Amino acid sequence: MTEEIRATEPPVAAATEVEASTVEKIGSHPPEQPIEAQTTTAPDQTTEPAGATKPEEKTKAPVATEPALPELVNAQWGPVSPPLAAIYRKLPEIFERGGAHNEVFGVTLVYDKDSTSPDFGTLLILQKFLRANSNNLEKAVEQLASTLKWRQEKKPLESLAVEYDREAFEGLGYVQVINSTGEVLTWNIYGAVKSYKKTFGNLEQFLNWRVALMEAAIAKLNLTTATKPIPDFGKGDDPYQIAQIHDYLNVSFLRQDPDVKVASKAAPALFSSYYPEMLSRKFFVNVPLVMGWLYKAITLVLPATTVKKFKVMSYGKELHTELGDEVPEIYGGKGAKELKDLGEPLKLTEATAPVVTTEPETTAVPDAPAAPTA
Repeated sequence: MTEEIRATEPPVAAATEVEASTVEKIGSHPPEQPIEAQTTTAPDQTTEPAGATKPEEKTKAPVATEPALPELVNAQWGPVSPPLAAIYRKLPEIFERGGAHNEVFGVTLVYDKDSTSPDFGTLLILQKFLRANSNNLEKAVEQLASTLKWRQEKKPLESLAVEYDREAFEGLGYVQVINSTGEVLTWNIYGAVKSYKKTFGNLEQFLNWRVALMEAAIAKLNLTTATKPIPDFGKGDDPYQIAQIHDYLNVSFLRQDPDVKVASKAAPALFSSYYPEMLSRKFFVNVPLVMGWLYKAITLVLPATTVKKFKVMSYGKELHTELGDEVPEIYGGKGAKELKDLGEPLKLTEATAPVVTTEPETTAVPDAPAAPTA
């Protein structure tokens, strides 16, 4: 399912007040000079005694001075850039707007007005929101406050302890860490859906499961113990992101199930709003060749930064060329024999009540590229 679902305060220079000296009358005659000396002065040129103050200088008002804000420096992060320092100083306001909640992606945001050494984890989260908004302070503040409020209400960390309907979600999602690189992957296996009505018919249930899968993947990033800073916007890649694989093997592209259609819009909106800068790249695998034109057409209307994150593959076996040999054998790697060997990342249980399905179980693309999501 597509997810994804991303002010400078320059020191005020101290102004100096110009003190006026004694002003002599402009146009007063200079002392009498020898003829030779007088001829060296240009006609109509007025000379002023040294130290005389011009009339306009006498009327200048003093400029108010403000003390320069102290530079913020974290021992591991280093000097904090002006945009990052600006949003850090906005945290009290952000906390108030966010319902006094201060946790994002498992990291507790900390603000100390008396310290010039901000918390590393706090800087890491703030940098993600700045980068997601191209260093636009106002937009970053708005998104972070909204995210804090959403996390306070939905409590996504608690979703990891919930038991989900086995019939609806077994085999649909996996989390893997590539040991050689540390890259975190989420596998979304739409061909494994047994009943589209059970999986997508209850939108809230599906979104809760999908959020839990994302939180399980984020936990593998180990953000609470991170030590590598995220570069400023436009100056390098964020090392704390997740790659996604969306597998469409055995999925029909001919008919759009109404429940899938609704979920396909809701999930990207949720992830793009509350999980910024969490997607590194996304692979659409086992996509029929006949559908290649559709994906190309879609990418023509997407931002270049988004298109760069998408890659469409008609054959799953090609995936190892992008992600390495640790991917499962079915994708051309030498890792787990089957996806299920990766282990279910979430708790599953038997359904408490059967879901009655009255329609044939066919569907179309449940997650076409729409926007950079998580």
